[in-house]
Amino acid sequence: MLLAAFVLGWGVSASALAAQPTAGYQAQVVCGTPRPLVAACAAIRLVTGAPASAQLAARPSASAGEGTAAQAVPAVEQPTPLAGFLTPQDLHTAYALPTETTASSKQTVAVVDAFDDPTAEADLGVFDQQFGMPSCTATNGCFRKLNQEGKASPLPAENGAWAGEISIDVQMAHAICQSCHILLVEAHGEAINELAAAVNTAVGAGATEVSNSYDSPEEPAIASLFEELGADYDHPGVVITASSGDCGYLNQSCKGEPATADFPPDSPDVIAVGGTALTKEGEHFNSTVWEGSGSGCSQIFEAPAWQLSVAGFSATGCGEARSVADVAAVGSPKTGVDIFDSTPEGNGAPTGWTAFGGTSVASPIVAAEFALAGGAHRVALPAATLYSHAGESGALFDVVSGSNGSCGTATSCQAAVGFDGPSGVGSPIGLGAFSPPASLTEAPKLVSFTPSSGITGSTVTVQGSALGAVSTVELGALRAKFKVLSTTRLEVTVPDGARPGKFTVTAPAGSSTSKAKFKPTLSITGVKPTKGAPGTLVKITGVGFGSRSAVSFDGVAATVKAASASKLETVVPAGASAGPIAVTNSSAPIGTVVSAGSFTP
Repeated sequence: MLLAAFVLGWGVSASALAAQPTAGYQAQVVCGTPRPLVAACAAIRLVTGAPASAQLAARPSASAGEGTAAQAVPAVEQPTPLAGFLTPQDLHTAYALPTETTASSKQTVAVVDAFDDPTAEADLGVFDQQFGMPSCTATNGCFRKLNQEGKASPLPAENGAWAGEISIDVQMAHAICQSCHILLVEAHGEAINELAAAVNTAVGAGATEVSNSYDSPEEPAIASLFEELGADYDHPGVVITASSGDCGYLNQSCKGEPATADFPPDSPDVIAVGGTALTKEGEHFNSTVWEGSGSGCSQIFEAPAWQLSVAGFSATGCGEARSVADVAAVGSPKTGVDIFDSTPEGNGAPTGWTAFGGTSVASPIVAAEFALAGGAHRVALPAATLYSHAGESGALFDVVSGSNGSCGTATSCQAAVGFDGPSGVGSPIGLGAFSPPASLTEAPKLVSFTPSSGITGSTVTVQGSALGAVSTVELGALRAKFKVLSTTRLEVTVPDGARPGKFTVTAPAGSSTSKAKFKPTLSITGVKPTKGAPGTLVKITGVGFGSRSAVSFDGVAATVKAASASKLETVVPAGASAGPIAVTNSSAPIGTVVSAGSFTP
């Protein structure tokens, strides 16, 4: 199936991509391989000379001192673009994109990266001038650069490898959406928690789309930590994209890496972007799965409702687990993009014009495509919009060939008709795939919930309409965790500390509150005091208590001195550490509940 010929028979201009000049080039990993809780940028450059194995550079270390402001571009070793690689015009032709729309000038595409690229703005200027694009500078208000705290200074230490990544992100975002504002947020370093904090900063600074071109292997042994980090990527109504990684299916192509999916693309709150090879065939473009594109089934996160229900998902073999990726764009370095980077990497790679690939290229492309289409359109999790167009020939190009590893007959590692792991629902063509259906933009309506009572920590099914765009659920005054099962059903977890109250669901288009109240049967609603040494008397209030209720402090059993249906008196046990207090009933209402806050001995 040919990309530019897909349904509409799009033509290619005379300046379109020529046959790829990959002879004599070798792929060079820019940031090394990702490590647990430490991200690597997902960038790959093409270099000439030595075999690929000799070109793999060790992760460059940051130089001492702070980054500097944008400065004049120094002399470079490659002053002209490499012939035959993808230009902004080629990308617009291949993906049938306008350069700007009525809504795009109101969009801010943020790119989150580690360390400082001192020449990011100047390099963008060279890129814009080369390809005849409008300038994007701090002076005209188009470009901003902030540190992890959202301030213009001090900037983090300079790092040559990440500077190349930053050049890709900034230039690809502007190449796709030429009237958008570009925001570069530089984290202090490449630790996942630093990058996650920078995502929050980007959203706080007004970003409508945030691209993240880095990844780190997920670690099921510390799933709770990754779930906590995932909250930093949960920004309802903001488009958050993330590169799926460059190590193939479950990191099979990177020696020594754990056989896992990667974070943050494994988070169901982001749009995971896989990589394709984008080649010209005659007068048209064609996309196939790039063999290095990351994919796989998460061992931590569950698949969101729209992914579970998409045609072909069961063939991935993921069961109910989250599958990476959601969508795809060009990522193969052999069909790479022209990028200008004047900051030396520190490994002998030439400065100036370079052909870059990796899913680092794909993520900012999709984020900027959303921006061209006007952003999330009030949809809480915009990935749902893409999935609503799955199989729609005029909106998505179905990538049906290529693979990125070995996974038997499953489609987690190979292209297939419809949804598959490496390319998700395919590559967006035009802007149709970014238009949400009415079911995602209309105000939600809560009709009923069942059961009507239960202990805290149990689940309740909430039913109604237009629930696919719900961003928050509350029980009384407490925020509740929830999972979207469909546009008509939510699975809600009764929050710790809950009292009798009504459910309220909120989406960008409005809110709805239940008529009936949910009644907790076993819940800790209060603890006094919240601090005390071993032997201190502690009073626990709530509902559902009895003479057979057992109490523990962060897992250490405590003696119960007095008990009633609404109050327990206990003493802090020796050996207790900071953590929640738990109450366990062995008779109805049976179960274990925990306090909303922690107790500190």
